[in-house]
Amino acid sequence: MIWLFGIVVLIQASFYWLLKPAIIASTPLFEVRSIGIFLVGIFLWLFSAANQRKEL
Repeated sequence: MIWLFGIVVLIQASFYWLLKPAIIASTPLFEVRSIGIFLVGIFLWLFSAANQRKEL
């Protein structure tokens, strides 16, 4: 039973170690910390489109 506990702890620690960069990168997105930057990006994207009007 102790071996099973040790193996589970080792597997969980290795997954955490492997996925830690993704966890750090996605935390602001899920906590909505970067909503201001996101809104400014959408605003710039909407108003940066080239208005090419075709005359008939």
